[in-house]
Amino acid sequence: MRPINLIVTILGLWMLNVASAAEVNHTLALSVVQVQAYPRDGKAFVGSGVVVDFDRVATNCHITRHADTIVVGKGALRYRASSQRADLKHDLCILEAPGISLPAASLGTASVLSVGEPIYMYGYPRAIGIAFAEGRVERLHPYDGSLVIETTAGFVQGASGSGIFDLDGRLVGLATFFSADGKTGHYAIPADWIPGLMAATPQPIKPLSGSLFWEDAAALPEFLKRNADRPTAPSAPLQSH
Repeated sequence: MRPINLIVTILGLWMLNVASAAEVNHTLALSVVQVQAYPRDGKAFVGSGVVVDFDRVATNCHITRHADTIVVGKGALRYRASSQRADLKHDLCILEAPGISLPAASLGTASVLSVGEPIYMYGYPRAIGIAFAEGRVERLHPYDGSLVIETTAGFVQGASGSGIFDLDGRLVGLATFFSADGKTGHYAIPADWIPGLMAATPQPIKPLSGSLFWEDAAALPEFLKRNADRPTAPSAPLQSH
């Protein structure tokens, strides 16, 4: 079977259902932030994240794993991350950003989701202002004690770390990667992995080593191996200019 590489979500721009958008609690967006990660060469990797506790922001490790400096932003506000908790395998990092004065999202669980259920997404596409998108749960894939969410929301490059919320406004996942054709196979890691990582000891901000579960060709989950015949291409987080 040919190895699969799945492209990370970096720039998200979704179709907005105007009729149903009026029914959504858009205060959820207050918990969603922009994440800027700076390696030593100074080129910023940009994505999104969600405030999940006092001074703590959940995001994807593929945004931050090369960084020596990480900055969390909301509008004109900027907060430098002082430490991080990293679960590189699951592509989940939790940043400690002292002084961040934003409401924390209510944590939900992917286990209560059903196929066909609506979900809402907030993130920072193209490193610009916050954007909203609506989609549905397409499939739920068992993996490491939880469910990786596959959604119809057609996010593309730029949405890494965007918050996925259920109908009750609870954070159920973070938009993470998709198939290279950009039309099928849009995946989010579950929020279920967040509480366990928050209990870990924080570490200094520095580059991380290791492989993500969706990029390790030798240990892909079964649901990703089934996609191995799709043409795919690796990518990297957006670099600001």
